[in-house]
Amino acid sequence: MNKQILAAGVLFAALSVTSCKKDENKPSDPSVKAYTVPATYNFSNASYAKSTQAVKMTVEIDAYLKKANSGSTTVALDQTVLNNMFTNTASPFSDAALNTSGFNISSLTSDAALYKAYADSVLIYNNGATAANGTGGFVPRSPNKIVVGPRGLEYGQAFTKGTMGALLFKEAVNILTSVKSLKASDTAAAQAKWDAAFGYLSVPADYDSSKTYASSDANRPLLWGGYLAERGKAIQAGGTIFNAFLTGRAAIGGYDVKVRDAQIDIILAKWEQLAAAAALNYVTSPTATSSIGNYGSQLHGLSEGFGFIAALKYRPANSKLTAANFEKLNTIIHKNFYDLLQGDFTDLKEAQSILKSTYGL
Repeated sequence: MNKQILAAGVLFAALSVTSCKKDENKPSDPSVKAYTVPATYNFSNASYAKSTQAVKMTVEIDAYLKKANSGSTTVALDQTVLNNMFTNTASPFSDAALNTSGFNISSLTSDAALYKAYADSVLIYNNGATAANGTGGFVPRSPNKIVVGPRGLEYGQAFTKGTMGALLFKEAVNILTSVKSLKASDTAAAQAKWDAAFGYLSVPADYDSSKTYASSDANRPLLWGGYLAERGKAIQAGGTIFNAFLTGRAAIGGYDVKVRDAQIDIILAKWEQLAAAAALNYVTSPTATSSIGNYGSQLHGLSEGFGFIAALKYRPANSKLTAANFEKLNTIIHKNFYDLLQGDFTDLKEAQSILKSTYGL
């Protein structure tokens, strides 16, 4: 979505949601009052420090694990350092605000023991051995390498992408779903929850979906925010989700539960579709002719797909993905990756078909 389209959408929203009829709220609720949708998330009382800190903790753990991928020689990682990052003890983070935040990501992550085990496995297989089917170790991936387990799973990607689902996406789904149960008059509670969910998206308050953010930009989108551009452009994820966050937050202040709840549906559906679009890319790219035989590229792609499919476990209750089809995707991506890359990619093509047909990709 380009800047002009996003600006026009915000202007239209500002002009079109300034008032609504009282009967759109519950009988005991206050009447809807005029409100304006701003162009940025600079609401006067907005606060989402904890969710932003959870994102930054995940980013720092990801960066620590990726040290094992550097260069051609083995870079040793310290189990105690990794443990401290998960428990937030002994000031393990470079960002001092994270060390004094009073929480750790394990307390917020569903299946936390599983994702910690994925991170630990990076250290286990960071052993200097050459990986092969049945043997964990290093696989060359230009210009460096990746650390994989015996079936080819790159555990660093399984941790990071999996945590994006089991923590960030899951928390946003649960928080926004809970907002629907609040009355129009519960503005303070709804605003606090809304802000927390926005923080898990991890985009700047003045996010511009048409802008290319430099990796050196301290205000750049992180994790899901980065994937709005990396895998979400074709489905206009960035502009759609950001505008819905702006509109819904403004609607809360205007006691407009109808518009508020509609934005929740938009955010969750598009965020889930973003996860599916990323998963589709990563179960497709390893089958490209240019990738065949390049295990570093193929195993890395499948490992990212592994994480994004795992994220779909935490999808909203009204998801288009059936339980049966999620189970098919999950079964496929948990197979031996070396086996998935043999023959005519039957399993991966089935996964592609499910994602395309379910999410309109």
